[in-house]
Amino acid sequence: MPRRLRLAWAASASFVAMPHVLIPNAALAQSQFDLETVVVQSDATAPETVHANGPPVTETTAGPVQGYRALTAASATRTNTPIQEIPQSIQVIPRSVIDDQDALSVAEVLRNVSGVQGTNPVQTPAFTSAYIRGFPAEYWVDGLTTFYNGGDRDSLVNVERIEVLKGPNAILYGGGTGAPLGGVINLVSKLPTDKAFAELGLTFGSYAYLQPYFDVNTPLTKDGTVLFRMTGEYTSAGSFIDVLETERYSFNPALTFTNKIDTTLTLQGRISSWEQQEYQGLPATGTVTGAFRLNPNMFIGPADIPNSTSRVQSLTATFDHRFDDVWSANIQARISNTKYKELAQNFTSGFDFAGNAPAAPLAYWNVLNISLYQEQQEATIVANALAKFNVGPTENKLLFGADYSRVSDDGNMYGDFNDIFTLGYVNLLNPVYPPYVEPGQSVGNVIADAQNVYNTAGAYVQLQSAVWERLHLVGGLRLANLRIDSVSPAFQTSSSMDTTELLPRVGAVVDVFKGFSLYASYSQGLKANPFTIYVGAPQPEHSEQSEAGIKFDLGYGLTGSIALFEINRTGVPVFTGIASEAIGVQRSSGFETDLLWQPDSNWQVLASYAYVDATVVDAIPGVAAAGNQLNMVPPNSGRLWVNYKFDPGPLKGWSVGAGIYAASGAYVDLANEYETSSYFTIDAKIAYEKDNFKAQVTAKNLTGEDYFVPYNYYGGRIAPGDARSIYGKVAWTFQ
Repeated sequence: MPRRLRLAWAASASFVAMPHVLIPNAALAQSQFDLETVVVQSDATAPETVHANGPPVTETTAGPVQGYRALTAASATRTNTPIQEIPQSIQVIPRSVIDDQDALSVAEVLRNVSGVQGTNPVQTPAFTSAYIRGFPAEYWVDGLTTFYNGGDRDSLVNVERIEVLKGPNAILYGGGTGAPLGGVINLVSKLPTDKAFAELGLTFGSYAYLQPYFDVNTPLTKDGTVLFRMTGEYTSAGSFIDVLETERYSFNPALTFTNKIDTTLTLQGRISSWEQQEYQGLPATGTVTGAFRLNPNMFIGPADIPNSTSRVQSLTATFDHRFDDVWSANIQARISNTKYKELAQNFTSGFDFAGNAPAAPLAYWNVLNISLYQEQQEATIVANALAKFNVGPTENKLLFGADYSRVSDDGNMYGDFNDIFTLGYVNLLNPVYPPYVEPGQSVGNVIADAQNVYNTAGAYVQLQSAVWERLHLVGGLRLANLRIDSVSPAFQTSSSMDTTELLPRVGAVVDVFKGFSLYASYSQGLKANPFTIYVGAPQPEHSEQSEAGIKFDLGYGLTGSIALFEINRTGVPVFTGIASEAIGVQRSSGFETDLLWQPDSNWQVLASYAYVDATVVDAIPGVAAAGNQLNMVPPNSGRLWVNYKFDPGPLKGWSVGAGIYAASGAYVDLANEYETSSYFTIDAKIAYEKDNFKAQVTAKNLTGEDYFVPYNYYGGRIAPGDARSIYGKVAWTFQ
């Protein structure tokens, strides 16, 4: 419940900013082809060569993919540019990786990307506690803001790929409450194609996990001008954590109208729900420190506590039109409604809501019944005009765009502070919890309330130029406006912020020789901090990133990137006893690499590593000393995954895979008082595929490693890592 803490105690928050990406033509069919050399040409950029010995190229509605390698990406430029020509670190996890690893959550997929920590799947979908390069990151869907990303946040049935853009970039993503600090996790949806097919499947396994799903696509007209696709899944699951039972579903219809020449309109719907007991984590004392040890699988609170819920409905429209060989336009819009209900018997240490130390020895904590109700209504529109032209030795893309988003966010948090005294202590070594009684919704029980309206508007221009097909330049400017109006009816307070700034982005890639490039880039971000009460007028925070690195395609299927980066964050809200002042300074710097080796159509080896040094630059009085490490982020983390297909041969159709993920310990709090230990987990899978049938068995945390991770709840608690589990999957495809 870090969001509740921000509401109640005026701490800072990070919220989803609005980007935009150009969605590829929705009428693209999925197909595979083998050629001696395949050249991928994208929007007047230099072609990208695909080696014949690697896996076949698959054309998807999100762009071409060769095995585990996406050849283009839209997130970094809003144009489908070859990744090797983008002067910034962007990693793409295509559907093939998700399927081979049988990932069950977005966080599990993100382990494949260096320096990224996803939101813990047991957390309420209201939380956006993902991190990239040490700073909070934000989730988007198809390039548009999703704010808290409600409903079934971890549903993967409708995900074609996940694109991770690292660092602040206000040129592309300035909606919501401004440019995200750590970067963007963009979930790219599946879209209709002109080939009819259907896939039906079932995943089942440990802790009563059951997930039936479907993916149905069909043209609605003989000429293929009206296309329909719908995906959906339902999940029912227990947990290695006591009490927890999750029920969630997601249905995603999409309808495309196209003249198959120059115009496409796609409508996408989403109906999604999540329901589970609110998991608040564990205190640091009794898990990673202290003279006693709590049951790591403990659920704190009565077993019969009512479920928390999150539900969302949204409609997205994307219109693409090509006027001629030079000019094209794209308009994207989304409206959505999201509702949250969160119910918890929160453990505290008196009025210390983090509660990482007991209120009384040896293991006694206070408890407080809390409820939160929140509703968000969101409207976003983005319009772009793109010109492609050549001048002398240069090939150019000139992008003009404007965007506007409005989010209405109303929330009320209720609780009776007398509970801390009247409900008595709970001994977590032998807990007996008082009944959960939902707090009355009277003014006297309001812990915090807010009626917030976030308005973001911007206009931008971006030029991409390829000079002699060896030097690739990107430059852009955004005129950004942020406005937040916040009212607390219960406490009769109000605040507002309105700021306008000009933000730049520049970068260059130099092809030193074929398959080896150097790049450097610089970008800025501007972000507001809602739910923060300031001394004086509210202030935005600023961020800037410098990055340099290497991108390579060295033949024999070896591709990847190496990057050095530094992100500076200023104007961070610091609570000074009565309210907050925008005086905080934080810095993150480090090194990362992402590698992929596909020497032939059988082997696929994916590897990543990141070193992140994220620190408090200026001391926060009473909270953190200068030089303290930022919490939630391991300084070292890495992933290795190997997949092998027995094809051709007597074992044709069979494949095996195995992987390891490792991370160093991370601090739980900014004071650096509590720290988790390093750990590693091993996964493995075996699969068989023939004709229209596929079966797979996957083991996760194969060695049963016991470990803890920081849990972003009331500023920092502890959660146990995933236990050993085994899952089976069967699927049938019909064409």
